[in-house]
Amino acid sequence: MAENNKAQIGKDVIESLTLGMYEDCRFIYREYVQNAADQVDKAVEEGLFNKGEEHIQIVIDPDGRNIIVEDNATGISESKVVPILRNIAHSTKQRGVDKGFRGIGRLGGLGYCAKLRFETSYKGEPVKSIMTWDAELLKFIINDRDNQEEAVEVLERVTDTKTYKEEADAHYFRVVMEDVTSDDLLDVKSVTDYLSMVAPVDINSRFIFRSKIREYMKENNLTLDTYNIYINDTQIYKPYTNYIYEDNRGGKKQVDDILDVDFIMEKDENGEIIYWGWYSLSRLNGQMKPLNIARGIRLRKSNIQIGDEEICKKFFTKTEDQRYSFYYFGEIHAVSKDLIPNSRRDYFGENPACTEFERLMKQDFLDLREMCYDASKFRSSKKTIAKESELREKIGEKDKIGYTSKKEQEDLNKQFEEYQKKAGQARKQLENVTNKLQNSNSPLRGILDRLAPEKKDEAEQRSKASPVTPIANQQEKTKFRTDNPIYSQYSKQEKKLIGRIYTAISNAITEELFRDALINKIEEELTR
Repeated sequence: MAENNKAQIGKDVIESLTLGMYEDCRFIYREYVQNAADQVDKAVEEGLFNKGEEHIQIVIDPDGRNIIVEDNATGISESKVVPILRNIAHSTKQRGVDKGFRGIGRLGGLGYCAKLRFETSYKGEPVKSIMTWDAELLKFIINDRDNQEEAVEVLERVTDTKTYKEEADAHYFRVVMEDVTSDDLLDVKSVTDYLSMVAPVDINSRFIFRSKIREYMKENNLTLDTYNIYINDTQIYKPYTNYIYEDNRGGKKQVDDILDVDFIMEKDENGEIIYWGWYSLSRLNGQMKPLNIARGIRLRKSNIQIGDEEICKKFFTKTEDQRYSFYYFGEIHAVSKDLIPNSRRDYFGENPACTEFERLMKQDFLDLREMCYDASKFRSSKKTIAKESELREKIGEKDKIGYTSKKEQEDLNKQFEEYQKKAGQARKQLENVTNKLQNSNSPLRGILDRLAPEKKDEAEQRSKASPVTPIANQQEKTKFRTDNPIYSQYSKQEKKLIGRIYTAISNAITEELFRDALINKIEEELTR
């Protein structure tokens, strides 16, 4: 009777914990890198080598459809190969200390290849152990609904372990995926873009604010785990850039600069750091396009990304403010040991520490939203004032060369009068925003003069511009283009006809640049 009531674990649990755990197949690289990083830490702790001498190499062979992930860390001793590598969710790692701790990530590759092989050697043992998982057989067994085997029986059937001679000083762990079924896993650029943001690597040296981030870390006794990780012999780094780009006919064009970086840090009541981070400061003109692969503030634990580029949207309390997430890029590093990644590593497990983390993050992200508001007001005010100056200059120029028609003069003066009113309001708003930022701790205060830069020649022209008298108050006769000396050879009737042609052109062509170019061309022909 007792035997009939014994708990059983069916084979389908293997699929749930391995084949069906994640949405993005590239996660397997994160899992294997994460495991390698933990072993590197142990190798350094045991004195196997010094930090910086580690080598985590990923080899992607699209033609042979094979993938290898190898590290030069501790490896696994022969006696522990089967207990560690064949068991599922039976990890010896420590929660809150090691980067991985559930014992399921290493089998993620089973869903994307025909054979998954682990090869390892432990220093001091002249043995290489190889465990091979038959992924195709595993999938066949799981899909066979008439097969009622339990999980343990299936694991024994689909694995095979052998040992071979090896140099006693050799120490490594190697993952080999044969006959990879996913093209995404064999796309070197895609994998590089993914891992450069997800993996625990350093910021690339071309990012001019890397030194400022390091200085902040030094001042606050902060450390980050970074490792030497290579894809097909090319070392990868976090790809933060000094500029923001947009697509440009298959290429890219620079649309903004990274003007500075600023920092976030929150501590608990005991003074222990809960999290810290940094984020970029630009002119905050709009969302960064996907072309900027580092866009968005990323959440990280042990310097490994949690979730994806949209993870921090949830910290903007209003849905309409979530768009501001892509106005920045940067990192939030969860330090508290109680902030533990969930099994999918797309967020933290729910507990009081996570609740407090979210509360504090939402407060910090209110400041990010406020900066976007202030930057928008500052730019729009500047733009309106600049438009008024532009119209002022345009009217001054028209007064010299003449108008094509009375209507053009009336329309231009009407537009100028409207912008005079708007500019008055804009100057008040600009003054308020400027005073607010200058008298606060806002990070925008330090880059205020660069939020809406004015070209030198434009500034000089506007400083020399004289007030314009609207048409309603003008006493002088309106000057038309046909009043210029170049038309002196034409009769009054001919001038009227030319004026009517210019009026027709003005009515037909709304684009001012093209309209003026056409009229200028006609004038060139008339003076020949």
